Amino acid sequence: MEKQQSTTGERDHAAGGPSDSSQPPTAMPSGPPADPQDQWLSSKFSLRSELKFDTRSEKGKPFVVIEDPVRSKFFQVGVDEFDFISSLDGQKTASEIVNGLHGESEEKLTPEQAVTICQWLVQSNLVLSDSFDSSKRLGSQANAIDKQKLMGWLNPISFKVTLFNPNNILSTCQRTFSWLFSGWFLILWLVTGGYAMSVLFGRWDDLGNASAGILSGTSWISLLVFWLLLKVVHEFAHGLACKKYGGEVPEAGVLFLLFTPMAFVNVTSMWRFSSRWHRIVVAAAGMYVELFISFVALIVWSRCDGMMADMAYNVFLMASITTILFNANPLMRFDGYFILSDLLNVPNLYPKGTRWFGDRSRHWFFGTPKAAGLFSAEEGNVVRIYGTMAWFWKWSISVGLIIAASVMFNGAGLLLGIIGAVLWIGLPVFNQLKSMFGAEAKIPYSLRRTAVSCAVCAGALACLFLVLKAPATKSAPAIVRFSNETVIRAAADGFADEILVVSGQQVQLGQELVRMHNDDLDIEISQLVAQLESAQIQSRIHRQNGDLSLARVELETVAGLEIQLTEKQQQRDALVLRSPISGRVFQRNLSDMNGSFIKRGDAVMSVAAQDTKELVVSVDQADLESIKSNIGHEVRVMLPGRPVFASPIERVDPRATDQPSEPRLCANSGGPLPVKPNPDASAGDSSTPSFVLLSPRFDAYVSIDRAIGNEIHAGQRCQVFFSATEQSLGSYFFLATSRWLKDKIDMAVETATM
Repeated sequence: MEKQQSTTGERDHAAGGPSDSSQPPTAMPSGPPADPQDQWLSSKFSLRSELKFDTRSEKGKPFVVIEDPVRSKFFQVGVDEFDFISSLDGQKTASEIVNGLHGESEEKLTPEQAVTICQWLVQSNLVLSDSFDSSKRLGSQANAIDKQKLMGWLNPISFKVTLFNPNNILSTCQRTFSWLFSGWFLILWLVTGGYAMSVLFGRWDDLGNASAGILSGTSWISLLVFWLLLKVVHEFAHGLACKKYGGEVPEAGVLFLLFTPMAFVNVTSMWRFSSRWHRIVVAAAGMYVELFISFVALIVWSRCDGMMADMAYNVFLMASITTILFNANPLMRFDGYFILSDLLNVPNLYPKGTRWFGDRSRHWFFGTPKAAGLFSAEEGNVVRIYGTMAWFWKWSISVGLIIAASVMFNGAGLLLGIIGAVLWIGLPVFNQLKSMFGAEAKIPYSLRRTAVSCAVCAGALACLFLVLKAPATKSAPAIVRFSNETVIRAAADGFADEILVVSGQQVQLGQELVRMHNDDLDIEISQLVAQLESAQIQSRIHRQNGDLSLARVELETVAGLEIQLTEKQQQRDALVLRSPISGRVFQRNLSDMNGSFIKRGDAVMSVAAQDTKELVVSVDQADLESIKSNIGHEVRVMLPGRPVFASPIERVDPRATDQPSEPRLCANSGGPLPVKPNPDASAGDSSTPSFVLLSPRFDAYVSIDRAIGNEIHAGQRCQVFFSATEQSLGSYFFLATSRWLKDKIDMAVETATM
């Protein structure tokens, strides 16, 4: 959704977000007066003929909204200020108008306030004046707008494409879909939402398990399709709500953020609505409809299986998580911001807050004069708090997008990151510095304050990268397993006749576990016995006839047959699987194995002693040296549901591999390690894993005390904390952020290309 409203005449934009409504000129920054005050007061101004005016009231306080239909901008001024503005007819000077108003109003408008209003009107291009060459200013502003559009197109990280005018389509659809904003649908929305919440909390674990492998295979295609469809529905709802209250929707198109498409509609006309609640409905309409879809999808997921459940789950994620994280976030100029601005009754909250923070930052850093009247006294704390939070959020998002772009396409995205950094950070900083230090500088600064600030920043960077050290500990995911776990494998092919144990059962050394049979093996043994008997008889006959050479040949045949028979008998004996140690049996669904065919070498079950356990720690390549330095030393282990305990690292496997030694640590099994489909895996080949790690990792092994081993369970995931090698805090944060972003992006790219 796009909405524009301004107080300074600038076309304020954020990625996917517009600017907001304005405030009275008495609460506006006056801008650097390029001319003496007398020149402003002695000048004649006339309002542009295209402007429209609407008187409104909020909490008993009247104000006037000025609409500039040519530029689709709206401005809000107080009644006293409008008395002065409406008197600008091009015949009287500003001073004459001020003197005339003094006789009509008890609250006198001071000459200083009149100058502030005139400056704001000229800057906003709402008036014409020969003294200030208004036609030139209008041309300059048009050029600035065109330049800003060009900058938007040049930025590959974020750019917008206007496609068509949806106004007539929405007018036709508005009659059909008016029920979306009816009372009975609101009741249905609340009831459906309540039921969906009960499903959400009742099946929270199932929802988490359903997310495993959500980006695997071609599932990303359905996610993208649902994303696009939901965003179209989202913007369609904004347009319908705007039309419901008499607004116009002249534009619709697509905004691309890191090449991710997001629809938008221009509902600037909502600022004509006199009721702020109507504006709130328009701002909330997209989330309102999208959340209802998420409620229905969650209910469908809870009642279906298979492909239908997967599709419903994807719709639920796209319609709920993305809406809450992005559209409802008030620190970005999306829906949540406009709702908050109207609820607080602070128009133009974002521009006011960010301008205040920027102005104060310039004052603190460069010693520039503080701008007065950035907001009214009633708005003070709200604007300061919001401005600070929004400014940091905007820069963190910008930096995050630049870093994300730079690690895309196997490093080729570095060019995208450089372009984004230049356009989003470099140019604004350059323009700010130019306004203070350039040949046409208009903002005075303090050389001493600037020098001190630069020294402080340089010292902070030096501390960050040279003095301050990274956290003394690092962490890695681990899993509990039996240290002496023995996998029972079939020594011969056969069908399982009897499963003599159940999972968890205590067994003794040599105890029978499974009995199998192999009819072909029995036939082979019978044939070998018959051949052996025949060869023995033939050997005796040759000896009786005195043919010793033939007798020796038969004896060699007998020896060969005896070896073969021994091997086959050993294989038949191996059809009875016995426990090689005393311990407990571990294998899921053992009873389902009854009657199934088991190949030689297949794992049938595991037997392990309950109290002998260890941790297998999956270590990132960057942490190899740190983990090696901890061999023989204790590390801290954090297991959910129990106190932190310490255990020593026994050894580290020196070979890195992308083959997951513990599949339960992988993301497709609910673990923390990102994986991708294995290109070498083939259908029906159980020996090759279907997924491999996104990047190779090392395995380290931590021994566990017997007493603790009795209290924890094999298969539990945990986190291991170990001492880190010395590293600067700055490089630690940079590398950690880059590695995290690269893993996430590589995982998405790898799964998308499979």
